[in-house]
Amino acid sequence: MIFPKGGQQLGVPTEAARLASFYALYFAALGAFVPYWGPYLKDAGLSALQIGILTALVQVSKVFAPNLWGSLAERTGDRLRVIHWATLSAAAGFALLFFTHDFFGIALATLLFSFFWAASLPLVETTTLDWSRRTGGRYGRVRLWGSLGFIAVSLSLGGLIEHWGQWLFLVVVLALLLGVWLAGLGLPGGERHPVEEGARVSALALLRRPGVLAFFLGCALEQASHGPYYAFYSIYLGQHGISGLYIGLLWAFAVLCEVGFFLVSERVVASMGLRKLLIASFSFTLVRWAIIAAWPNLGFIVFAQVLHAASYAGFHAAAVNLTYRQFAPAERVQGQALYTSIAFGFGGAIGGLAAGAIWQQWGGSASFVAAALATGLGLLLILLAGRRMQALQPAG
Repeated sequence: MIFPKGGQQLGVPTEAARLASFYALYFAALGAFVPYWGPYLKDAGLSALQIGILTALVQVSKVFAPNLWGSLAERTGDRLRVIHWATLSAAAGFALLFFTHDFFGIALATLLFSFFWAASLPLVETTTLDWSRRTGGRYGRVRLWGSLGFIAVSLSLGGLIEHWGQWLFLVVVLALLLGVWLAGLGLPGGERHPVEEGARVSALALLRRPGVLAFFLGCALEQASHGPYYAFYSIYLGQHGISGLYIGLLWAFAVLCEVGFFLVSERVVASMGLRKLLIASFSFTLVRWAIIAAWPNLGFIVFAQVLHAASYAGFHAAAVNLTYRQFAPAERVQGQALYTSIAFGFGGAIGGLAAGAIWQQWGGSASFVAAALATGLGLLLILLAGRRMQALQPAG
């Protein structure tokens, strides 16, 4: 059974179902935003440079916002209230796009939306891992609903926008953001660990611990390696004769492989341990980018998409759990915020900018070669972190 263990009792959703609902709506909103943000901006008359800047703003906000919100949640010991206000504020920030159509107005709305949007996921990840540890529930079975939400919306919205127009993008994303806020109201409370101001450990102090910075930078390089994939993969495939229909199916197939991994993730972790899973994920990611760079034909590309199960799902399952285990209970929100800020914020922003520069100078194959090299460097940092970081000791 795919649905998280527990189902429903007397019509009342269990904690697992409420967590799964949040992930489904959160990543459905992402599935509506990520593929169709660029076309919306282009339809609004913005230049390629302006579109690039606005896209980068979303990533840059992830560098700072999760740590600020994580610090607030730690200080108050009430992460649910932070989640509630952050998700509602993200919807309000996005709603400003209905009233502005010039670059600076859209930039302001983008900054407000993304600043609050970046707050909730690290806090919910910590809540889910608390729930999993407390109840014996399965993180992967809950998290896969996010992947299903992404698939459902990203595949269906394109045809609807083509029929009804770009205005539908704003309506659907806003409706999903409000759904995320409503789902957040029903989340389980998690464990409360308020920290007195004088006893609170700073983010800098956490990064100074043995191996922690190397671990996060290694994760950032893995995420940076996805830069050409998220920015130029569809263009790259089209240049090599793969049709738009197949390109859309390949994107969906990759996320289905991600879902498949989350279904069996507990068994994989029990068999391999988190340390070996993380190392394997880096290794398969390197192979994936090398295949795309060297053999961009349909047969090899299908195999490369299977490896999305490692490059995203396996990597994330291992990294988020290792981050959780590395820190004391009162530090876990801050730890997850650092992971999100450095890996997805810093890594994602650098990866996107580097991919654009390399693509323009040397072409598509070179950008995926660079992605493979970045992954290899990240793996070296992970191996270095494993010699010092407590959560990465060989016992797994």
